[in-house]
Amino acid sequence: MNQINIKRGWVLLLAGAVITGCVSKKNPYISGIEDYIERLQLTDVLLVSDHTLPHHLNLSTGGANGEERLFIDPTIASLSAKLMANGLHTYTLNVEDMITNGEIENREVLDAAYARYDKFLRAAVEMSATIIAIHYDADFISPEEYGTNATYASADEDGRQFGYVGGVQIILDKRAVSEATLKLVERIIQEDKILQQLHAVGFRIRPGYADEIRFQENQTMHIAGASKGGAFLLEIAPLDQAVRLFKTPDQVVNAIEKPLSSLAQTIRKFRNASVD
Repeated sequence: MNQINIKRGWVLLLAGAVITGCVSKKNPYISGIEDYIERLQLTDVLLVSDHTLPHHLNLSTGGANGEERLFIDPTIASLSAKLMANGLHTYTLNVEDMITNGEIENREVLDAAYARYDKFLRAAVEMSATIIAIHYDADFISPEEYGTNATYASADEDGRQFGYVGGVQIILDKRAVSEATLKLVERIIQEDKILQQLHAVGFRIRPGYADEIRFQENQTMHIAGASKGGAFLLEIAPLDQAVRLFKTPDQVVNAIEKPLSSLAQTIRKFRNASVD
């Protein structure tokens, strides 16, 4: 049996298990997932936006300023086009895709959407997809806002001490890091200098992480990081800084054309060399 048939059989079994679980819960909000999961057999790169939309329920899920998706979505669209130009098959997963009407308006729906989203991620891991989560970071957070303990202060910037100084960085979760993930991220940071390319656009790299991986607990990376296709969460820029420099989401995306093109080439070279 060839690899694609093995994948197809596994995908159909997983889809059936997921659907059965949902039927037993009789959750009216969840959309059918079998078509989503079956597409994974043709997917090289899964692009994920794990924040909610600005007009949806935001329980610390909306990201920076509650508006991160306004910047994430066009960034993912641009990166997806560049990956496809490099001969890679992509799929974009949004949390709201897991809901029948695409609207997340209450806690029950929010929890159901993220539970299904996590199952989709696990399927992508089993399929050895390369999984990329795109974020925009917070900018400056004062010690008072970030925490009352002075040890929260993470950096000085322009002579001021902040509880958090955000910036370009790659985030992984130590609980799930495959060998492929480490190799891919090393290539991104050390060999192809993608973070430095974003810095050249004008974006601050998070202090201390110009040449280092940021390890922290993150639910998406807790699942995706185990993929044999590699995975990472990339903070493109501090959101407020991006707005100060380029005003609108479209102009931000235009400004990062070169780094995104380089990243797409990095992913292609990595998958050609490392992923069966």
